[in-house]
Amino acid sequence: MDKRRYFRAFYFVYFAAWSGFVVFRNAYFETIGLSGTQMGTIGFLLKTAGIVALPGWGLMSDRFGAQKRILLVSVGVSGTLGLLYPYIGAAFPLLALITVAFASFRAPIRPVANSMLLSTGLPYGSVRAYGSIAFGIAALGTGLVSTHTGSVIVFYGFAVGMAVLAALLLRIPVDSRPPAESVGLRAASLVANRTFTVLLVAAFLMGTIFPAGSAYLSVYVRAIGGSDAITGLSVAAKTAGEAVVFLFAARFETTYRRLLFTGAAFHALTFGFYATVPAPFAVVATQLLLGFGYAAFMLAAVNLAHELAPESIGATAQTFLTGLGFAAGTGVGELAAGRLIDLVGVESMYAAAAAVGVAVAAVSGVVDGSLGADGLVPTDG
Repeated sequence: MDKRRYFRAFYFVYFAAWSGFVVFRNAYFETIGLSGTQMGTIGFLLKTAGIVALPGWGLMSDRFGAQKRILLVSVGVSGTLGLLYPYIGAAFPLLALITVAFASFRAPIRPVANSMLLSTGLPYGSVRAYGSIAFGIAALGTGLVSTHTGSVIVFYGFAVGMAVLAALLLRIPVDSRPPAESVGLRAASLVANRTFTVLLVAAFLMGTIFPAGSAYLSVYVRAIGGSDAITGLSVAAKTAGEAVVFLFAARFETTYRRLLFTGAAFHALTFGFYATVPAPFAVVATQLLLGFGYAAFMLAAVNLAHELAPESIGATAQTFLTGLGFAAGTGVGELAAGRLIDLVGVESMYAAAAAVGVAVAAVSGVVDGSLGADGLVPTDG
């Protein structure tokens, strides 16, 4: 099996395992009696702990050339901690403590894997597409299964997935990178770069509305009379849209600015529709549009961060983008969305998310339009 196939398998398994946790964990927490504010707090801790941990993981990965070793530790420990959730129940202080530990070790999986993939010269989009496909398939399957077994199944599924990832990591033919000197100084220089700073701001704002399209989707669908199966079908539609953009992006020339703007605009349109047309069939249809937007934004953000960073701090750049950008924003969004649901209801929460999407589109327009003008990712040829 060549590198491309190993990475495709890695992304497929990771996103399949993670999808149930993202989409149905709040359905489980609601079942055991947690309030919207408590669910938002758990989501906030999932992101906040990752934010604190990520810079250290990235700097350590680049300083010691330890990408694969860090990934092995991350999948092993997070998989084990994930198994504890079903046995904690509604004991909120303990639930919060386990969540902090779980998030700290799970956080580096995606950004460090992104860095490792990009360092090989393989195109990000055509590999990442397999993660989107897996996310949708697994979410649909989990929605159908959880109708009979309960949403607690998501925690067991995550643990199994991490075990499979560990086996894959041991076989991925990527050599360890040589240690790098002056990693901290180079990271500080990257953060001082104007375009990278604008990218972090856009990623942060976009992160604040990600929970509306994922963690709280099952709560919304139930509130408007839909089932978990509808939620799973909706997520499958979204990831189908993602896969289309990831797979075919290399065939079109565009700029990072345009992709970021388009991604934000599609989020604003979708969430505005949810706030005004609360119908289950509409959720399924508009999730396809949301998938187009998500993939466009992520494709631009990940490749732009890679382009701006010196090769020696590739992992640091990706962990900064994920931690200081997307994860920090998502943590705030988790907390705010949960609070808004308690105060004004889930439909009004989507109206607020749509407004933030408009703000992201405005910030995206400030990104240097010349970057990425010759195409965003390497072609498969």
